[in-house]
Amino acid sequence: MNIDSIAGFPAPVRLVAYFGLQELIGARIRRAWADVDAWTRLGPVELERAIERRMGALLDHAVANVEHYRSLGLRRCPAESSGAFLARFPVLTRAAVRERFAALVADPLRAEIPSPEVASGRRYDWLVIKSSGSTGTPIAVVYDRAFRDAARAGRVLSQRMCGFPLGTRYFRLWGSEEDLLLHAEQLDRRVLHNLLGEVPMNAFRTRDVDFAGHVETMRRHPGVRHMMAWVDAAVSLAGYIGDHHLEPPTVRTIMACSSTVTPQWRRQLAQTFRAEVFDKYGSRECGDLACECTAHQGLHVFSPNAFIEVVDDDGRPCAPGETGRLLVTILANRGFPLIRYELGDLGVWAEPGACPCGMAFPRLARIDGRTDDMLTTAAGTRVSSVFVRYFVGVSLNHQLIREWQFEQTAPGRFTFRYIPMSEAGLADNLEAIAASFRAVLGASADIRCERVAEIPPSASGKVRWIINRTDPAAE
Repeated sequence: MNIDSIAGFPAPVRLVAYFGLQELIGARIRRAWADVDAWTRLGPVELERAIERRMGALLDHAVANVEHYRSLGLRRCPAESSGAFLARFPVLTRAAVRERFAALVADPLRAEIPSPEVASGRRYDWLVIKSSGSTGTPIAVVYDRAFRDAARAGRVLSQRMCGFPLGTRYFRLWGSEEDLLLHAEQLDRRVLHNLLGEVPMNAFRTRDVDFAGHVETMRRHPGVRHMMAWVDAAVSLAGYIGDHHLEPPTVRTIMACSSTVTPQWRRQLAQTFRAEVFDKYGSRECGDLACECTAHQGLHVFSPNAFIEVVDDDGRPCAPGETGRLLVTILANRGFPLIRYELGDLGVWAEPGACPCGMAFPRLARIDGRTDDMLTTAAGTRVSSVFVRYFVGVSLNHQLIREWQFEQTAPGRFTFRYIPMSEAGLADNLEAIAASFRAVLGASADIRCERVAEIPPSASGKVRWIINRTDPAAE
C-alpha cells in the first residue's frame, strides 16, 4: 500500500489507527487526552481545586525527589496552599537549567540521564528535548513518559480550539531538517503525518521556487481548509503571494506558532488567506502552553499541564493589563520539574471574567514576546528566522555554545556570534551550523563565525538574537 494513501482514509479510521499505533509503542495519549478534555469542562471553582491538587503533588514530589529543589531546604507548612508554597520557590533561569541539568533530573531517572547527550534505550520512555527558544541560549530538558503524552494531548487541544480537531486534514508549514538536508523523511514520520491528516510543507524551504511549490501544494488540496504554521514562515509565504499578484489559496483557520503574532502579521495572514487566525503559545521545553479560542479574547492557559505567573521585575504578581515576565510551572512532568521557569517572554493577563467559549482556563490577553527580524537572501527573498534557532538550539545543540546572535550585514552576508561553552568538537559544530544556514540562505551565503566575550545589547538596552541590518525597519 502507498503510505501517502493513508491520508485519504476517513478521519475516524485514521484516528483509530493513530491511537492504536501510539499504544503499540507504549504511549498513553488517549488517556492523557481524556484527562485534558475532562479539565476543559470544569467550572471555575472545580478548576481551582484541581490546580491546587496537581500543583501540590508536583511541589511535594520535587522537594523530596529532585536534588536541585531538595537543596533549597523548602518544606511545606501545615495547611499551606500550593500557591503560597510555590511563591517561596526561586525563579528558575535558563542558565540554571543548563548548569544544573543533572540535579534537575528526578532521582529515579538520574542514573539513566547523567547528561543531555544520552538517549533512552526504550522505544517510548523519557526524551531529551533541546531548544534555544527566543533567547539565544541553548538548553536541554527532559520529558518523562507522562509528559510526552500530556504534551501531545496539549497539541490535540490546540487543534480543537483552532477549528480542526484531531483527524481533520490540515496544511503543516513547519521546519523539516530531514527534508531540507536529506531530501527525504523517515518512513515512520510519513506514516504519522498521514495518520494525523497533515499535508506537510517545509518552512525551511524559502526560495521563490519553494514558495511557488507551497502554493501549488495548497491548490492541489482544495478540500484542506486549515493550516498550522510557523507564523513568520506563513507571513513570508503571504508576502510571496502578494508580491507576485497570485490568487491566494483560501483556508478557514490558521494556527500561528513559534513567534509573536503581531497585529500586522495577523492582518496580513487574515487578508491574504481569508482565514481566521489563532495565536498559539508554547515552547519546546514546555510544550503547548496557551491558545486562543473562537472568542479571540485572549489565550487560554492549558491548566492541566501548566501554571503561569506574570510578575514584575521585583517578582510581584502583575495585575490584569500590566506587562510582566512569564514564569511557567509544568504540572505534568515529574521526571524533570520546571518550577517558576522563566522562558524569557513577556505577557499580560486578561481582565477576569467568563469567556464566551465557556472554558474556565485563565486567559492571557497577549504575549509580548521577542519578535525576531526576518532575513533576506541574496536573491532578495524575505525568509523566516526560525531556522536559525532550530539549527543552533535543537538539531545541532551539542552543549558547546552558551549564547549566540545572528546578524545580517548585507545581502548574502551574515555574522554568527557565539560565546563558547566547550572547545571539544566546537570547530566541527560551527562548520555544521554554517552549512545548515547555507542550505536555507543559499550556497553562496557568506557565513562568518565570530567568537565574542558577550552578546552586545541594542540601543534600547535589550539583547536581540536575530538582526537584519539590510531591513530599513530594523533598529
